[in-house]
Amino acid sequence: MVRYCVTPTSWGPFLLAAKGARLLETKLTDESDIDGHIARLKSEYAAVEDNSILPSLQESIQQYFEGTPDVRFKSRLVLEDLTEFQERILLACRNVPYGSTISYGELAKRAGNPGAARAVGSVMARNRHPLIIPCHRVVAAGNRIGGFSSSSGTELKRAMLELEGADVLA
Repeated sequence: MVRYCVTPTSWGPFLLAAKGARLLETKLTDESDIDGHIARLKSEYAAVEDNSILPSLQESIQQYFEGTPDVRFKSRLVLEDLTEFQERILLACRNVPYGSTISYGELAKRAGNPGAARAVGSVMARNRHPLIIPCHRVVAAGNRIGGFSSSSGTELKRAMLELEGADVLA
C-alpha cells in the first residue's frame, strides 16, 4: 500500500510517498502543483493520505529548510525498476555531504563509470527522492550550477546550495 503526506516547510509543501516502510518518492513543490502530484499518486498507486508516515523524516525535512546544518535523512528507499548503473549513481549521490558539491563526471567516477557524466545527468533528472538523494549537490564541470529538474529549475537548486553554504558559479 502506498501512503502519502504533505509536510509543511518554510519553503513550501514537501510531498512524501511511502510504500510500506520505504520511501517511494519525494517532491518539493508549490501550492499550485501539490494537487496534481497527489492526484497522480492516487491514480498510479491508489495512494491514501497518512500524515503519520515516517515522522522522523518529516522532522528532518522541516529542519533542513529551516537551515539546520548537516541534517541526516534516514530512510530506506524504494529503488525498484532501476538499472544497476542507476542504483549505483543514486547511492553514490546519497553520500555527497551537506554543503558540498560534486560534478557529474566525478559522481560517475565514484560510481565506477568514469566518462558517464551525461548518463549521470539523466539519472539525476529522474531522481524520485530529491533532497533525500541530494541531486541538487551535483553540478556541471567547473562548479557551474548545471541543470535541475524541479519546476523551479536552477533557482531552487542554487537556493538549496546557498542554504548549505556551498559555492557555485553562475
